[in-house]
Amino acid sequence: MSNTTIIVNRDSLHHYKLKITTLSPLHIGTGEVYEPTDYIIDKNVLHHFDPILFFKSLDSADKEKFDKSLQDYMQMIDFYKSKRAIAIAIANFKCSTSKKVQGAYDKRKNKNNTKNKNQLHIEKTFKNPNTFRPIIPGSSIKGMLETALEIYPEKVKGNEQRQNLIISDALLLKGSVEIGYANRKHRDPNKSSNNGIPQIIEVIKPKSEFIFTISCDKTFDDIKKSLKNYHSKRSNSRYRDTADSFSARVGKNVGMDYIVNVENVDTLKNSYKKPLATHFLYENDTLKDEQFGWVTIERIDDEIYTESLQQIQNQETEYFKELEKSQYSIKQKIQQKKETTLRLQKEKEERLLAEQREKEEKAKKREEELSKLSPLEKQLEEMVENDKANTPKSTLLHKAIENGDLKKDLESLELLKKILIDEKKWKKTKIINVHLK
Repeated sequence: MSNTTIIVNRDSLHHYKLKITTLSPLHIGTGEVYEPTDYIIDKNVLHHFDPILFFKSLDSADKEKFDKSLQDYMQMIDFYKSKRAIAIAIANFKCSTSKKVQGAYDKRKNKNNTKNKNQLHIEKTFKNPNTFRPIIPGSSIKGMLETALEIYPEKVKGNEQRQNLIISDALLLKGSVEIGYANRKHRDPNKSSNNGIPQIIEVIKPKSEFIFTISCDKTFDDIKKSLKNYHSKRSNSRYRDTADSFSARVGKNVGMDYIVNVENVDTLKNSYKKPLATHFLYENDTLKDEQFGWVTIERIDDEIYTESLQQIQNQETEYFKELEKSQYSIKQKIQQKKETTLRLQKEKEERLLAEQREKEEKAKKREEELSKLSPLEKQLEEMVENDKANTPKSTLLHKAIENGDLKKDLESLELLKKILIDEKKWKKTKIINVHLK
């Protein structure tokens, strides 16, 4: 294969500003899921939150309960449910869910009374990670058009035609996402199939609007003609077109016959060369067995496109304002707790430092006092320090003299006399008088 770099002359291409309107639920697979540890579902609304912010918002007692719940996945989910008010208050994104999804979330016991271990992973559709606004990637639209125009790698020589098809991401102008079920169904409604486990899935809702651009070497009529021919070969097609619009089908779960063709295979048959038997259909509270991925792509003029971009920018700015407003009180409490913790820690450190200084000063003073004492006085002070019964100093000294621990000489008796006088216990006795004549 040649490694020659192809330089695209964009000035020679046609440039289109376009609007996508979803006609049916649309899902762009990412491989990512919502975990029950970063959302709660309440009254048919999913509230997604930052687990770190959630933990910081807890008081000390709840943090301890949370730490204990980490040992059991179901206990963790129950803990989040018990603190749903906090989760809702700090949520950075929310969307509606079907009643069936809410029921699955609320279910704690199976019919045989065992724990419901449904992991409740919800497949995410592609979104801006900062604003949580859905996006239809340019790569998804390009893959669909390359398949319809038959310019996928195995169909063309070199890569020039594919380089001449440049598509931007489609940005949300109007609409939202929701969560329901993707069910595998037999294409023949009179037949059943091994449906497998239904998937809980996030989709872009019908009637949502996006804007994007295409630059290519095809005219708009050429694109429409190719799309019309492509859809004419497929059953249950909803293809329609006007002078300025055409239908298309993009995203995941559109069925084998509509998948992006990258290997020049017959997408109207599966790998076993048998007629396609099953496909995925969407279900929520109002829709049942609805096809995925149908959209209308419509040309718009420069003025509408520019105004739409400004609307999108305003919507994103408003999102961050509302998020800051909704999380303000929680973040203020967290900040106050942080400041209180830092203040208490500082006070403790200052207290310990003061105690240490006081201890050092006492030790220094004591050392100075001891330096002025005689050896006998120092020995007596050591006895006092080691005595845990707080025995009077005179008694300790007297016992030491009587027990022979100290010499019964003039110095020790003079010291005993001095201490007795200090303790106001001095009485002249024959014994002491004999030694102190």
